[in-house]
Amino acid sequence: MRRTAIYVRQSVERPDSVSLETQETLCRSELLPDTAVTVYRDAGYSGKNTERPALKTLMQDICADEIEAVLVYKLDRISRNLADFTQLLRVFEKHHVEFRSHSERFETASPLGQAMQSLLMVFAQLERETISGRVRDAALARAKQGFDTGGAPPAGFQRIPTTICGTHTQMLAPDSYAPLIVNGFSAYLKAEGSLSVVSRYWNDAGFRTRRGGTWLPHTVCRVLRNPVYVQANAEVYAYLSANGAALCIPEPLPPNHGVYLYADRRINHSRFTDLHGVYAICAPHLGLIAPEIWLGCQNKLTASRQIRTQGSGQKTWLSGRIFCMRCGSAMTAVRGRNTDYLICGGKKRRICDGAGAVWRVHTAEELVGELLSQQLPDLFASATEHSQTAENPALQALILRRGALLRQLADPNGGELSLLTEAAEKLTAQIAALRAASAVSAVSANLTMPNWARCNPAQKKTIAHILLRCVIADSNTLHVFLA
Repeated sequence: MRRTAIYVRQSVERPDSVSLETQETLCRSELLPDTAVTVYRDAGYSGKNTERPALKTLMQDICADEIEAVLVYKLDRISRNLADFTQLLRVFEKHHVEFRSHSERFETASPLGQAMQSLLMVFAQLERETISGRVRDAALARAKQGFDTGGAPPAGFQRIPTTICGTHTQMLAPDSYAPLIVNGFSAYLKAEGSLSVVSRYWNDAGFRTRRGGTWLPHTVCRVLRNPVYVQANAEVYAYLSANGAALCIPEPLPPNHGVYLYADRRINHSRFTDLHGVYAICAPHLGLIAPEIWLGCQNKLTASRQIRTQGSGQKTWLSGRIFCMRCGSAMTAVRGRNTDYLICGGKKRRICDGAGAVWRVHTAEELVGELLSQQLPDLFASATEHSQTAENPALQALILRRGALLRQLADPNGGELSLLTEAAEKLTAQIAALRAASAVSAVSANLTMPNWARCNPAQKKTIAHILLRCVIADSNTLHVFLA
């Protein structure tokens, strides 16, 4: 025998909110006394998605054809997302389940009722997004003023009470492990220093991560990258700005303060290597690491990362340059039964909804390689022209000059912004040209133009990283973008 389901939900219990018991009572008033009823309760769950245990149980019972009608107190109790609500209605219709709302007084039995439901759901979703926007704006405003942004304190710090703009809040202060953090930065910057050396040093000293685990190279890297530890000056802020961060710093800049990085949670990328959409905010606490040591660690980490991304090209020299058009994830080479394939990495993380980007490795390499081989003469001519002046001291001098310009850009009295920006862009182009010349020299030691067909995979990968910005793959086309 099929029964009627009453679904009730409450995100947060507040004095002005309708309790689960009240919702159930109002819904029962719509039914005859002898109606078979099952109540599904979700307490403390948002309506922004369908990840709710009672709702999942309800949908399982509907798919088992045990429910004939679903009754809610108000439309937004079952969902505040139009796409989710539409999907729920499709399941209801497939299993001949009637949907009714106590407050809105309509049902799904008529086309007019279905149209009214869709209209009300649009406004329910608008209300949720409006509230979310206000919360994000308020959080950003607090972060810009230096208020604590929540979450666990970084390793080597603890929180202490403080007052900012007359409001009681918290700020970071060194804890007993702060000296180990300082020594870790210095140890990494030494010639023999590495992430593994620092992780062993911290583990041997009994220092543990915030979750109580041992230190690994990638967790050490995140600590070394974090500007919360630096005694920030204009050069540090220039570095963060060059990596895409928007600066929120007072005038004049207080000396030796750390930096908060604040980003909208909807932004999904690495926080420390790509700072576009991230705010760099002058924090109220004092940093632990001198700016020259912190910047030295960033340069060493970046250089090490560039070496790693070159790779040996054992699976494919396209790695790191080819991405799925559907979801934007990097494509990875996997071994098939008879050949190697490039597949979307987003499928493993369940963020890509299909096999739209699957290519045989040799097919993709052949198509892209043919285009790169046509570009080699121009690249080699440019590299040969620069090779006579592409000495390492010249490259270092250009890098230092660009750093000085970036410091001027960060200084409000540094000079004309447009002229400084143009000069920095020209220096960046010259640095790229000198590095390209060095890379081609690595491919062909005698500065004779390399033959693409005879290059080994590692050489092809080096050339690809010079010539290719990226390759975007869909089901039947490779879209090649040259650098």
